[in-house]
Amino acid sequence: MRRLSLLVGVFVVACGGWFPLLPDMRTPADRAHAMDAKCAHESEQQAVPALTSSLVETVEPAYSTVPSGNDRAIRLRGARLHLRPSLNVSAEALQRTLECHQARVTLGDATATADDPYVLPGAWLDIDVGSSGDGLVAAVLVDHFEDARRVLDRARTFASMRP
Repeated sequence: MRRLSLLVGVFVVACGGWFPLLPDMRTPADRAHAMDAKCAHESEQQAVPALTSSLVETVEPAYSTVPSGNDRAIRLRGARLHLRPSLNVSAEALQRTLECHQARVTLGDATATADDPYVLPGAWLDIDVGSSGDGLVAAVLVDHFEDARRVLDRARTFASMRP
């Protein structure tokens, strides 16, 4: 029994404390604080151009498939915002800018814009920005259906506020 406990302890330490069978119990504030080192050289002023609704061309639901018995089920995960290529930044730089914005808002160091699609009060969003040929796509994802629906609604409202 002692040997098994030692083996489990070594396994947990080797995995950095992450155990895939247990849910992630970190709060949004914990996740925001984990971004402190990455966001040390980012300012909210740098995020302003990325947070304008005129940058959004279209919004569509973001789905994922999960195993369900002998089949796969489709689940709503959030929104995919198709962005105009007017920022002249890489997908990685824009992703960091949006993640740092979310962290600052979560920690109360910045304020969210109306229906900010990159922040959801009480939840942490996974933001993944990629290239879509002539523009960028920001996937804003969350695990719970109700939160995913709120993210999609906020993104649609945000995009409709184009000047």
